[in-house]
Amino acid sequence: MNLLTPTHLGKLHLPNRVVLAPMTRSRADADGIVGDLTVKYYVQRATAGLIITEATNISAEAKGSPMTPGIWSAEQVAAWKKVTGAVHAAGGTIVMQLWHTGRVGHSTVRGGQLPVAPSAVGIQGQQVYTPTGLQNYEVPRALTTEEVRSTIDDYERAAQNAKAAGFDGVELHGAFGYLPHQFLVDSVNQRTDEYGGSVENRARFVLEVMERLVGVWGEGRVGIRLSPTLAYNGMIDSDPLATFGYLITKLNALPLAYLHLMRATPDAVRFPTWPQDTVATFGPLFTGSLLLNGGYDRDSAEAVVSSGAAHAVSFGASFIGNPDLVHRFEVGAALAVPDRNTFYSGGEKGYADYPALPQDEEPQDEKKLAKGYWLVQVTITDPAQFGKYTAVAGPVLASYGARVLARGEVREVVEGAVPRRPYFVEFPSYAVALACFRSAGYQDAIALRAGAAHFDIVVVEGM
Repeated sequence: MNLLTPTHLGKLHLPNRVVLAPMTRSRADADGIVGDLTVKYYVQRATAGLIITEATNISAEAKGSPMTPGIWSAEQVAAWKKVTGAVHAAGGTIVMQLWHTGRVGHSTVRGGQLPVAPSAVGIQGQQVYTPTGLQNYEVPRALTTEEVRSTIDDYERAAQNAKAAGFDGVELHGAFGYLPHQFLVDSVNQRTDEYGGSVENRARFVLEVMERLVGVWGEGRVGIRLSPTLAYNGMIDSDPLATFGYLITKLNALPLAYLHLMRATPDAVRFPTWPQDTVATFGPLFTGSLLLNGGYDRDSAEAVVSSGAAHAVSFGASFIGNPDLVHRFEVGAALAVPDRNTFYSGGEKGYADYPALPQDEEPQDEKKLAKGYWLVQVTITDPAQFGKYTAVAGPVLASYGARVLARGEVREVVEGAVPRRPYFVEFPSYAVALACFRSAGYQDAIALRAGAAHFDIVVVEGM
């Protein structure tokens, strides 16, 4: 199954292509500090090829929703360190999604201050959740040019804080109608300075933010999420192809980890001039790694990865109700249905209390769970270099659940070399064995064994 094979998103090494999508869960405290429940929640999902955190406010001014986390204070950084440390200990990789809500918020969540936006244009026809219930959106205050530049500084500081908190990278939330998206769309951005007007000017904010993030993180550790054909939160652009086509082309000049592209929602049919196939239209414009999101299930995700149209797929609601989603995909098990009433309710219920399947649950397809064995014949020609290889390869094998069943008797002594002998290694499944050998970590180990030994590797299925 291609969805369960390793891949790279820039410098990020994924043991599989099943990604935890960023989802607001509203479990932080009033100061934007996450707690032990958040640690538990992400560790439960550490088998994902990559975890992208819930959207995290880059500053107090960025906040738009209650009980959402931040990354601007020392206390917040310390709290997130517990999350990243635990996820890494569980073998996971985790990046932080950086968030500024812009006009998608309410003054009751912001200490009485109006939300800010590129222009004083409010969201019509929708309501916002506040501590006192649903309310109509307010008309935001337009940012001054100097405040725009200051907000870009805030993104840079947040990226630095995320690095200090131990994350493996960051993702800019440029989708779903939040501040970067607001700068891009011409019905919302009515500015007359260098951040408004032409497509080039409207894309300037996003590109300057991305340049700062790459400046902090370097090559291959910064991603961006875009939704070119999503009209939610009033994101109605006169020409999405021109706007996002220009932006994506410019993003190609940066050494990004990935583009996280959201598929069109059904309401896109209301705009007949818009591209109706987001992936086919915008995906080929990006020259780097492509991560897709939007209503995928196991089969459709497998199909799009197998076609080569995407490197990986992110899953939202299905990962909420199924912390062991990767395992369920592997064995073909049914998925639990998450309770949407508890998505933002606070507390453990509907957050960290969804059970995983018993690991010995009978699979629908026996072959997918058949144990995999690795039979290795080794002739070591450089013991010192071989030691370097084993120092890297050992932890990689262990991370895939491998165990050495036997080290065979000496079969042959080669002059000037350590005796030749077979190693017999067991993996939880044949698919896992293959995934281990194809993984970036094991490929790093292979680079160290050059000239150190002669290997004959045989993977035996279903013994």
